[in-house]
This record gives sequence, structure tokens and C-alpha cells, in this order.
Amino acid sequence: MNEAIVHPSQSPAQVEIDRAECIRQRSVAAKFHYETDRQAALWLKLHERYASKGELIQPYAEAAKALASSWPYSDGSLIALGCGGGEKDIAILKPLPKGTRFVPTDVSKPLVLKAAQIAGEFDPGAAANPLVFDLATADDLLEFIDQHAGLNRIYTFFGIIPNFPPRVILPRLRMLLRSEDRLLLSANLAPNGMEPILPQYDNDETRGWLAEFPKTHGAGKGEVKITVETDGHLQFIAAHFHFQEPCVMKANGKHFEFFSGDSLQLFMSYRYTVESLADTLEPYGIAIEETFLTTNGEEGVFICGLQ
Repeated sequence: MNEAIVHPSQSPAQVEIDRAECIRQRSVAAKFHYETDRQAALWLKLHERYASKGELIQPYAEAAKALASSWPYSDGSLIALGCGGGEKDIAILKPLPKGTRFVPTDVSKPLVLKAAQIAGEFDPGAAANPLVFDLATADDLLEFIDQHAGLNRIYTFFGIIPNFPPRVILPRLRMLLRSEDRLLLSANLAPNGMEPILPQYDNDETRGWLAEFPKTHGAGKGEVKITVETDGHLQFIAAHFHFQEPCVMKANGKHFEFFSGDSLQLFMSYRYTVESLADTLEPYGIAIEETFLTTNGEEGVFICGLQ
């Protein structure tokens, strides 16, 4: 298996700085829920239960077929941004020309290695070196990718947009894109409001996965609570750890005191409609060209390009 190449944004020293800053600001970055083998395993189990049903795979298969029918390059690269376990990205890879290189990227080394392994089982010649970086903070990221991937690029961006305010993540995504690139992104949708989708998050598996971060950094007794919050015209699922006793959390040699009644934001998941997603992407010069939805309309895959 190819070895993972780690960008300075995910160097041990930088990760410790970021970790301490998250605790200081009382808002945990998404990347800290995928660091350890245990966290990755808990997330994969959760993902399998709530997100890998047959009908959820349908729009990815349809998008893959549509993209493959129009993709003209036999030597391109599919760069999976935030690949997770890689299954959906590899579903896009399979109908593409055999010469297409698969470049899995994520903040989690265990997850990029797993995605590279799965790709290698499909096509031993397809997997390039996995890349480990933080899209939300990495400087010179385009130059870094240029060192490890060829031109004629398809970027997949599955499961990432929900976990960030659009104003944070979309400028970072836009800086990677060239006019000839294709972008496939997924979004969580709420066609009938937030109440029907709340059980996908307000469950023991999600709470157990998210509780790993505070538990492993010194938090005492507490409870993970899931709520619906508002950001302008958008709504999102939020998870907070509510402390039930005083404790000291530690990171990067620093100590952070918490008291009973304090809270730490662990997670957010923005929900869109097809229309609100298009409106959200438009200021960043990204246009939706084709749309593929699950039967229940709660997840969509979108082939995009620059305006």
C-alpha cells in the first residue's frame, strides 16, 4: 500500500495547537472526531447504519454514470476531499477510464489508508499516495496537491459541506478549482423540515462517537445533547457536550477549566434544499449543473463547475 503523505497543516505540532484552540473557543473542529482508530471505527459503524442504505447509494451511481459519459480524459485524477471510508468516491471512480488515478485525502490517516486499500482492491494501479491535510486551514494547498496529482481533475466533496458554515469552507473549496475541473459534492437536505431527520443524529451511536473527544481530553461527567439551530436562512443540527461537574481539559500543554453548566460545541450539520444550496454556492462562483437525489429527497449529489 502507498504511504500517506502528511501536509504541515496536519503535523503533530500543528494539530496540538489546533486542538487547544478548539477547546479554548469551546467549539471542536470536525477533524478531531476522526483522529483515532476508535473514533474512525465508531464513525464507520454509525455511517453504515444511517447513511449506507441502498437508496442513498442511488444518486452516487447516477452521478457516476453521468460524469463518466462526458469525461474526456483517460489519464485524469479523482481527488477525494474528505474521503472518509472512500466507498462513495470509489463508486464515482469505477466507471471512469482505467487510467484515472485515485487520490484519497482526509484529516484522518486511518481513513485515507482504508480508502486507498479499497481502491487498490478494485484496481491495484489506481491508488496514488493518500494525502493527509486540513482543507479548512492548510495554506498552499493547491501547490501541495499539484505535487501529488496530475491535471484533468475531478474533485469529490462528499459529507463535508454540512459540517462547516458555508462562509468558512466554500472559499477554501473554491481556491482549488480550475475552470476545466469537475466537482461532485453531496449535501444533506431537509425537504420537509428538520424534524423528520433529527433521529439520524439524536441517537446513542452519534452521541457515543462525539463523546470520544471530551472523554479523552479530561472531561468528567456530562451529556451530549442534539438540537436544531439557525444561521441566517439556513438551519443546522448541533451537538453540545454539557458538563455536569467541574473538570480540566488539557491540550498542547495548556489547561482549560470547565464547570457544571458549561458546554462545548462538538458538531454541526447544515441542511439545505436544492434551491438554498444553489443560492449558497453562487457567491463563490460555483454552479450546479446536474442534480441527483435520493428517493426521499434527503440527500443530493451535484455535478458542479465554475460559473
